[in-house]
Amino acid sequence: MPRWFVWGAALLMGGGPLSFWSCQSPSLRAGKLYLQQQKFDLAIEQLEQAVGEDSTSGEAYYHLGRANGLAGYYVEMVVAFDRSLALSGRFETQIKEERLYYWTRLYNDGVRIASMRQPQLEQARTKFRLATKIIPSRLLAWKNLGIAQYSLGEIDEAITTFEHVTLFSRNDTVSLRTLGTLYLQQRRDQDAIEVFERALLQVEQLGTLTNLAVAHTRLGHLDDAEKTYLRALETNQDHWQSHYNLGSLYWQRGRLNDAREAFERAVELNPDDIDARHNLAAAYLGLNLLDEAFPLLEMLVQDMPNNASLWRELARVYDHRGMVEESRMAHERATEFGE
Repeated sequence: MPRWFVWGAALLMGGGPLSFWSCQSPSLRAGKLYLQQQKFDLAIEQLEQAVGEDSTSGEAYYHLGRANGLAGYYVEMVVAFDRSLALSGRFETQIKEERLYYWTRLYNDGVRIASMRQPQLEQARTKFRLATKIIPSRLLAWKNLGIAQYSLGEIDEAITTFEHVTLFSRNDTVSLRTLGTLYLQQRRDQDAIEVFERALLQVEQLGTLTNLAVAHTRLGHLDDAEKTYLRALETNQDHWQSHYNLGSLYWQRGRLNDAREAFERAVELNPDDIDARHNLAAAYLGLNLLDEAFPLLEMLVQDMPNNASLWRELARVYDHRGMVEESRMAHERATEFGE
């Protein structure tokens, strides 16, 4: 998943002296006075009364938003600010500055909490979610919200979040790849294909191509899967997983010689991978290349000594090579472990 992104911005907060207007209601004047005195709950009480008395006062809603923000009631702050802007543009600049201030504070708090040695992901998720409500158009908070949700195992929620990101940032390849991978985990393979193809319109990327091929394979689009793995290898001929997956695809299609060549390359690039060696041995056996399979089988039974199938195949190779005692022992092991 993507790393946490830190937003750097100057923190600012309007706190200059308040001016009073003779036409203001007593509730509005009292609310502003309580704001000066930092008695935020009392200010909210008075300002709510003010907007109840005059629901057309953009100023009262603005100060109600300020009071809610200072008290930490961010959703209520957003509601009041939106109402103020709907009534008047008089406080538009101040509201924009205060939104940015709270967005920055909550966002960076979320990053800090998520990046701790022992991250508090539930708290980080809350911070990022609040930031998305304060300035919905700033997608960094949405991205980190999605990361937090994913890390908490909330896959459906993370999908919804990254769907939002990619709706408004259609060329964001990192978010597209993330969303496609989430779809793949949920076996929403057709959705994954569509998203990966969008990402590939921007840049050919090995991981995206590999995941796209996996989605095609699971849907039975084997020609498309093969073409996609070959595209992946064009970006990196030494990517052993692509050779391995291509070999598995060839095996699935009954193309044993092609499978053998792909598995040989995978083992050449990563000789320590047991699955790659196992599949190469299976390809050799399928082609009746028993001598080629022999050294692999001898190593594999050391790696997987309880695998009866491997012992049975090794016994067959021993028979082929005339190694009578070794064949007897391998048959005994195969019987011991289940066959």
